Amino acid sequence: MKTLMEILTLSSTYLKEKNVSEPRLSSEILIAHALGIKRLDIYLKFDIVPDENELEKIRGLIKRRGKNEPVQYITGETEFFGLPFRVNRSVLIPRHDTEVLVEQAVKTIGKSELNILEIGTGSGCIAISIASKCPNALITATDISDVALDTASKNAELNKVSGRIKFLKHDILKGSFKDKFDMIISNPPYIRKNVTDNLEEQVKKYEPLSALTDNADGLTFYRRINDILPQALKDGGHLLLEIGYDQENEIREIYKKSLAGVIITRDLSNNPRVLSGIKI
Repeated sequence: MKTLMEILTLSSTYLKEKNVSEPRLSSEILIAHALGIKRLDIYLKFDIVPDENELEKIRGLIKRRGKNEPVQYITGETEFFGLPFRVNRSVLIPRHDTEVLVEQAVKTIGKSELNILEIGTGSGCIAISIASKCPNALITATDISDVALDTASKNAELNKVSGRIKFLKHDILKGSFKDKFDMIISNPPYIRKNVTDNLEEQVKKYEPLSALTDNADGLTFYRRINDILPQALKDGGHLLLEIGYDQENEIREIYKKSLAGVIITRDLSNNPRVLSGIKI
């Protein structure tokens, strides 16, 4: 029988041979998850020998990771903006880059009593993170996927903000909204169809591509959001959008007649990440 440290070494070597990214970190997370311990415990209790049932559980998880299945889908959980979230293959895994969008929203909202619309909520990470930091915000979070909405609703309960978020099934490409909002926020599918083949294996094989690409030039949802602004966003209301690193000029052009005070916020890699502006 092998100790925890020996299992970690073997697992890391196996994943490295499978060309999996961050093989040691993946191994640490999955071993800890399988045993119900913290990653640090692997090192503090390195000489512990798991029993056969525990070993089989570890093997199963490592084997899944060896097929490039994301760690977050294997464990069913992740962290975003310092909060816990449940994830599954019906929703995108929240990215740290999207925290830039949430940070801008939180700065803009503060303690104001605003009605906010989120388009394409997925796991609910944006709406829930905003609700957790802005106690007076009321949010309507939309998605076209029933499973995504169910996941987001459960995440709202997990983070104790469900009372301030309404989850609504809605296809933004087919209809607008009856109400006008103080803010619209979205991280829409913006990857161009012609670059989807270049995505990481674990992304294109496991994550929902409909949440990543518009199957066109990557600008479909930005154009549509611009079209509905007269009906959905109050005059002087705020629009915040996550954008692709190479889309700044094109998206500025789309909103040049509808937004004033446009600001582009960059992410930690110094790429354009968030467009924000005020409806004219």
